[in-house]
Amino acid sequence: MVEAPTLFSNPIKTLYLFTIVLFNYAKDAVKYLSKFWHIIGFLALVVIAPRFVEGEHSELVRQGDEIAYFMLYWLVLGIMSSVGLGTGLHTFVLYLGPHIAKTTIQAYECNALPLFVPSKYATQYVECPKEATGITIFDIIKQVYFETVLFGIGTAIGELPPYFVARAAALANKKLEELEEVLEKKDENSFMQRMKLLIYNKLQKNAFLTVMLCASIPNPLFDLAGITCGHFLISFWTFFGATVLGKAFIKMHIQLPMTVFVFSQEPVKALLNLIQKYIPFIYQFLSDLLDKQRKQLRDPSLFKEGTKPLLAQLWDYFIILMIGFFMISIVNSLVAQYVTEQEQEKKKSKQHHHHSNKHHTGDHKTSKKAKSS
Repeated sequence: MVEAPTLFSNPIKTLYLFTIVLFNYAKDAVKYLSKFWHIIGFLALVVIAPRFVEGEHSELVRQGDEIAYFMLYWLVLGIMSSVGLGTGLHTFVLYLGPHIAKTTIQAYECNALPLFVPSKYATQYVECPKEATGITIFDIIKQVYFETVLFGIGTAIGELPPYFVARAAALANKKLEELEEVLEKKDENSFMQRMKLLIYNKLQKNAFLTVMLCASIPNPLFDLAGITCGHFLISFWTFFGATVLGKAFIKMHIQLPMTVFVFSQEPVKALLNLIQKYIPFIYQFLSDLLDKQRKQLRDPSLFKEGTKPLLAQLWDYFIILMIGFFMISIVNSLVAQYVTEQEQEKKKSKQHHHHSNKHHTGDHKTSKKAKSS
């Protein structure tokens, strides 16, 4: 079997093959969307036309744009966290988690729910309201609930590619390496193999419940659930509905309260006390860092460019590195998939050619015998 090139082993060939993959995807997308050209044209007219006509509706258009950007921002981050057959960007840790933590710290610092203020940056900063109204954990959860659910729905959308790939392969009577590997190693006694076999068997008996349970917990084997559902041609709405329910309405309802609780006042104080007791040499550094963060939260003007603390700058660099790794992983994964598909096509072509030659030789021998008789 030919080994697929990577951006590290052969960058030029990898980028060339990646360009072919993108072109094929774009061609397929245009072909599919052309079936709905009248609907797309109507929606484009409804969205674009109001922007060229000034009137009372202009403010509604602006508000609609803000809501659409907000929804799209968190949906895309959710998709990026799970798309890519195991190479997803961990955007909960990089974006949603810090957003919830920041809102929680801000709420306790203001003793009221923070106000979101539009910013020239991609993200938004918050400021304290003029009056302190008191705060509870449930108030903070309500404040960040909508973006958390959107993020969960995005993660569910990001799980669709393995399902569609497996479904297309099943309809074309193609075998999938992932499922073949599970069945070949069914006698192995390792924990991961037992879990794979359990998911494979349960999905055939009760797909909706199994998918929902797999989606409700951090599960590195969820791609297998999507592949298995696609392979057995389980209904799209069964798979997607169970995934949305598990990821957006069960898993996120566990992660959100936990994140808010961890960053609320009492746990933070308890953690600092433990650090002061057992690791006193870093206590002062962390205490000063939190004080500086509180000052920034009280005064949004400190978020201006060039005033970020060193830790925030390092975090930005870390995010850039993670995004870079994510993009490299996606490129390598798509190229590897393309090379594998090409190899399978070549094998099929050789088998077909060999079968045709064999059939032709048999016919030739038969005709010779007929002539001789």
